[in-house]
This record gives sequence, C-alpha cells and structure tokens, in this order.
Amino acid sequence: MNEAANFLKIRRQDASAAGPAAGLDGLRDGSLDVILVDGIFAPHLCAAMVAALESNAPGFEVTEFPGPFRSFFYGRNLNLNAPDLDDYFAAAARFETDLQRFGDSLGIDIAGRVLAVLSALDGGRPFAPAPGPGSSRHFATTFRGHRTGGYIPAHFDNEQGFRPSYRHIAETTTGDILSFVVTLAEAEAGGMLELYDLLSEDPATGHRNDDQLAQKPDLTKLRSQLVPVPAGSMVIVRSGRRLHRVAPVEGNRTRWTLCSFMASARAGGGTYCWG
Repeated sequence: MNEAANFLKIRRQDASAAGPAAGLDGLRDGSLDVILVDGIFAPHLCAAMVAALESNAPGFEVTEFPGPFRSFFYGRNLNLNAPDLDDYFAAAARFETDLQRFGDSLGIDIAGRVLAVLSALDGGRPFAPAPGPGSSRHFATTFRGHRTGGYIPAHFDNEQGFRPSYRHIAETTTGDILSFVVTLAEAEAGGMLELYDLLSEDPATGHRNDDQLAQKPDLTKLRSQLVPVPAGSMVIVRSGRRLHRVAPVEGNRTRWTLCSFMASARAGGGTYCWG
C-alpha cells in the first residue's frame, strides 16, 4: 500500500484574495504542486447546479468515458474525440450557449467566474478557450460526473499533446499542461484527487490513461497524497508533470466537478484552456 505522506507543496487561499504572488507561475516552475482556492461558488449555488445536472435539465450533450471508468462528461472531451474536430468545435459553440443560459438561470456566469479567478492568480494574464481554425474555439470547460466506482487511472497530462486531436492546442500553446477542478458535489467517500511522488521527464511513456496496457509501473511502491477539495472550491495542479489519478468513488452519490486543462499561449502573453 502507498505510504501516506505530506510531500506536496500546497498553497491555500480564498477566491476573494486571488493574486499573482506565487500563483500559477509557481506551478509552472515547480515551486508549487497544488493551489487550493476556496469560495469559487457558494454552497447554495453548488446545490442548485447539482440538482439541475442530476437530471440534465440544461440539456447538455453527454459523452461517456470508456465503460470501466463509470464516468461521463456534459460536453465533449478532447482526449476522447476523433482527430476530425469539425463536430467538436460545433459542439463547443452549442455548449457555450447552453452553459451561458444555465448560468443566467442561476444568476452567475459560471465559466466567467472560474476564468476570472484563474486570471487573477496568473498576474492578470487573460484566460480564454483555446482557439481552433477560423473563429472556432475549444470547450472552455466541461462538467464531469463520476458514478459509484468511477475513477481515472494514474497518468501525466502532458501525454495529451501527442494525440492527433490536440494539433491545434500544440500549435497555440507552450510549456507544461496545468489543470483545474472545481468540486460541485463530493462523493460520499473516495473520489479524491491523488498525487504521486513522481515527476515525469518523458510523459509520452510509462503511464498512459489506458487500462489495457499490460505493463505499468507498480504504483504501490510510490508515496502518494490525497487532496480533498470541498464543494465550491477549486484545485489547480501541475498535472502535466505530476503523476496523478482520481481514486474510485465510493457510495451512491455522484461526484460532480467542473474541470479543464490549460497551458501558456504561444502569443499574446495569456493562457488558453480547453475541455
């Protein structure tokens, strides 16, 4: 069994105090591993969002993870998309409209709130969905639901850049991939982000997000640390280089999150995100 440890460099703060000091640049240069930001959404807003998401009242497109993961997205995920991205970008435009309408019904700009906090943490650099061809844009974010037993196996996010569907991301971003997760509803037990004491120099090998691989390193020999993220809070991690997973969900309650990936823009001094 993994040795319980507290080896991560974690900064915690409230969203109202979001500022550039030791912010996302700390994740990029490795002086931080995790930033926890409380107060992204108030508890009553999280409850209202989850109540609507449980029945998909907003009518979002649903994308299923591969069967064993027992998880799904509202929207589309670039990792699961075929290389032909025409349908992806069309779906992103529909999702943006549906997400804005959903937020309006709750009295909040959902994506705008998250991106504004991220911008503040990044010294005021602009945050925007990564551009595609022409005027198209990637998903800014997606909702993710993990059912009982749902999980994500250990992986490095930098491996994504080698996939054909990431060609526009590769052209417009540089540096390691970071990621954020905003918790809307925690699982009854389990379902937490677990980070391993392993940094990757070569993210293309060793830990693919694929349970069919016959040979994978023995994770039980690595120290790991669970990072609880309560409802309404956001975790930002150096997920491109830090081995991580989502531990299996226990109990009957679905784990609901809002999540996305991000990397520095090659031009303009900003940061691009994508779902």
